[in-house]
Amino acid sequence: MSPNGRDGQAKGTTATRRKVIGSVGTLGVAGVAGCTSSGTEDEAPSSRTDDESPGGGTESTSTVEDATGRTVTVSSTVEDVVAVGPGMLNLVAMLDAVEMVAGVEEPEHTWARNIPYNVANPELRERQVIGPHKGGDAELIAEADPDVVVATYFTAGTARQLQGKIDCPVVVVKADSRPLHRLEGAYEDLRFLADILGRSDRAEAVVEFFESRREDLRQRSEGVSRSQRPVAYYAGRSSEGGAGATSTQHPFAPFAFVGADNAAGAIEGHKTVSSEELLRWDPDVIFVAGSNRDRVLEAFDSGKYATLSAVKSDDLYGLLPTRFYGNLYGNTLADAYYVGSVLYPDAFSDVDPVEQANEIHRTLFGAAVYDQLAEQFGGFEQLTV
Repeated sequence: MSPNGRDGQAKGTTATRRKVIGSVGTLGVAGVAGCTSSGTEDEAPSSRTDDESPGGGTESTSTVEDATGRTVTVSSTVEDVVAVGPGMLNLVAMLDAVEMVAGVEEPEHTWARNIPYNVANPELRERQVIGPHKGGDAELIAEADPDVVVATYFTAGTARQLQGKIDCPVVVVKADSRPLHRLEGAYEDLRFLADILGRSDRAEAVVEFFESRREDLRQRSEGVSRSQRPVAYYAGRSSEGGAGATSTQHPFAPFAFVGADNAAGAIEGHKTVSSEELLRWDPDVIFVAGSNRDRVLEAFDSGKYATLSAVKSDDLYGLLPTRFYGNLYGNTLADAYYVGSVLYPDAFSDVDPVEQANEIHRTLFGAAVYDQLAEQFGGFEQLTV
């Protein structure tokens, strides 16, 4: 298969099926989409079966129970995949399976094109668009002719409805959000997806890499005494769009990985706090989300927060976004190294956060992309207002 994965090297009956789609002009017709023999669900679970393939031979299949509890039959040799929903394509890319992607949601060509997996894999911008974000369009997905659709944040009903329209298995890999400071959920998603795509060895390599980096961060920071730990605050945590200075998170993964003292420790999860709360917390150091840097700095420059210790001392530092159409696990790990280098300079004296970021993204996606990310979101630097 070519790097683009779609240069006439399609599966044997793809062209014929697409011609049928064009002439019929509707969905839900048996035999139209690419997986007519393996799109069933709610069957008795079994590890492997041999079904009749569209070409008249036999196709080896297996059943999986997805995140919604549905039992779905999929091909045992997936070649082409469509990933829909926040963070789904990121997981596919971490499994080094970009060449399997048959089509992408529209944001991957527009407002999501500058996040790590897209920067590292520009060929994704050449894939056909299969509809809007958070699910795509059934007819366009059918035209892309995948062996399987993998999704995030679908309900069982949504997955069942899409599967019925495209006559191709739809597997929900993740139905609920994953807290970034607990990577075990991400590992579960990655391994489940890897079983479907035949990338289990790659999944284990990624898990091992994350664990080695998380242990390195822990060892570096655990020796820092409580009295030497500045109180830190994270500003500009995104949620369904832009956010300002009072949008924050606890636990915040880059802080948690280095045992930072989070000023927002009284809250749980994401919250937009009051300006009075932020002024009362008075953090020593403030880290700013790259995706909302301008909004946050504008707020701090307004005079409203002039009494904050971090603002008075210019202890404001930029981070790469940890969330941008889903969790960005690589950015989160890279941010943790920068946070550690700012808060505990002695413990991280031999660390170059930019080099760490490039190594992390190179390992996960095959390319060092820090410079491009810094150009888009601002990089690891001290900020002034």
